Amino acid sequence: MSNAPPQTNAGHSDQAFVKASQYTFETLAQLYNQSRIDYIVPMPMNARRMEEYILYNDVALDASIVTLNGSGEETGIGMLGLRDRRAWFTRLGVIPERRGHKVGQFITENLIQKARNNDATHGQLEVIEGNEPAFNLFRKLGFEPTRKLMVIRRPPGKAKTSALSDTTGATLLTQDEIHACLTARTDQPSWLDETASLLHAGMLEGLCLGDDWVIYRKTTVQLSAFIFNAPENAPLLIRAVHQRHPMLDTKIENVETHLWAAYQAAGYFEAFARIEMHLSL
Repeated sequence: MSNAPPQTNAGHSDQAFVKASQYTFETLAQLYNQSRIDYIVPMPMNARRMEEYILYNDVALDASIVTLNGSGEETGIGMLGLRDRRAWFTRLGVIPERRGHKVGQFITENLIQKARNNDATHGQLEVIEGNEPAFNLFRKLGFEPTRKLMVIRRPPGKAKTSALSDTTGATLLTQDEIHACLTARTDQPSWLDETASLLHAGMLEGLCLGDDWVIYRKTTVQLSAFIFNAPENAPLLIRAVHQRHPMLDTKIENVETHLWAAYQAAGYFEAFARIEMHLSL
């Protein structure tokens, strides 16, 4: 960490913060993991995953913070994504043994101010369903819940097919076609699966069946981020993906509940859920 002086806020004289950009990706990952060790869903990260998360999701490290107590010890972390005058509040956490001094409120209030300082007019975040302390804090600071988003998983294996669900006609989209499809999308994605996030992450593949298409991210071990142009035909498109990639595990974040039946029929299970919340800045 550099020697830049920490900043404080009125009403929080025993707390201060420094820019997250003063820390390495490894240290940021360690601080985040410490803050989530007893969390409902810990979601641990390493340095590489932290770096990718920051890059893919337009996290501005100069607008993200690490908080300190009066002894100069790190107490928590909060990150801010910035796009098109919108702000995304993410990776908020307080180290368990250093809680109890409204650190979470201090983090969130400072991130809100930093969003405003960067000309953002709208803010959003997701909170794990069941995390009532965090949910109530965000409500107190003006965030309003908008929808439930599911995080779902599926083990490797081909999807069951029938005579009424033939996927043999599925063809691969070219990269140019994938970009054109993403440009024309009309859904309401969460920050994690917005087009910018998908293009930053890369490794996109797509299939089409007639006029319908699905785009997804494919790494060597996992599928993620399914995007459909015709949600009503999602069951067939999901089957087509798993017929093509039967040996890959799948984890899809922030799925809207109206798609759950299609995924469930293909062998998915719910890992946990998030509540998306929005704030006018």
